[in-house]
Amino acid sequence: MTTAQALATAATVSVLPRKELSDFAQKSRYEIAEAHRLLKEWGSLSTRGRGAFNAAIRVPGEDKFVLGGDGATVLVGFDGTHHEGEMTKGLKEVIGVYSAIFGERADINAALHTHSPYLTAHAIAHKPFEISYWSVAKRAGVEIIPLGDWAPRYAPEPIVKSLRQHPAAPAVLLRNRGLFTWGSKGLLEVAGLLNSLEEAAEIGVYAKLLGGAQSLPAGALDTFLANRKG
Repeated sequence: MTTAQALATAATVSVLPRKELSDFAQKSRYEIAEAHRLLKEWGSLSTRGRGAFNAAIRVPGEDKFVLGGDGATVLVGFDGTHHEGEMTKGLKEVIGVYSAIFGERADINAALHTHSPYLTAHAIAHKPFEISYWSVAKRAGVEIIPLGDWAPRYAPEPIVKSLRQHPAAPAVLLRNRGLFTWGSKGLLEVAGLLNSLEEAAEIGVYAKLLGGAQSLPAGALDTFLANRKG
């Protein structure tokens, strides 16, 4: 084989991803595992089995993110290129969703997916979640967690549409499925917010026994957010 033939052959061979994780990916793997632990301890995962969960952390300054769940962690590009770690079927099928989230919003640096029971109940009922619990509304910065359109499993279109129509919302409910949550202050902050949202959704169920949750005073949250911004 000539040198020219060797170079031509090499150009057609895909570069294999490295199995070892870089320092950033290792740190992200720990954060993903810690987020999973926090959600599990608070009861914010599915109530059966291990609980549906995956999460992603953006690599600063690059079109890449670390994706983890089900005991595996990989580093991938927004274009789906597999750079590090050992890919699983479960992670591979969710790459497109996280690529769409990070590609749509440069301010989002972490996101996660769960089937949190009380929030998922709203998704199954096709009802947006109205946050009537003041402390949680303040933390979320919105009074409504929107309901996305129906679409095939892990289709990014409903999530992108929600990001555009509800830019302040930190999450979207997926019809007849679970939800995605995101933020700009790291994955553990996102997990903490999801725990608060799930708690508020649970309290809302109890409030129905007393006649139903009542909406927050009109303009109260807008005033609070404006004052906090200064």
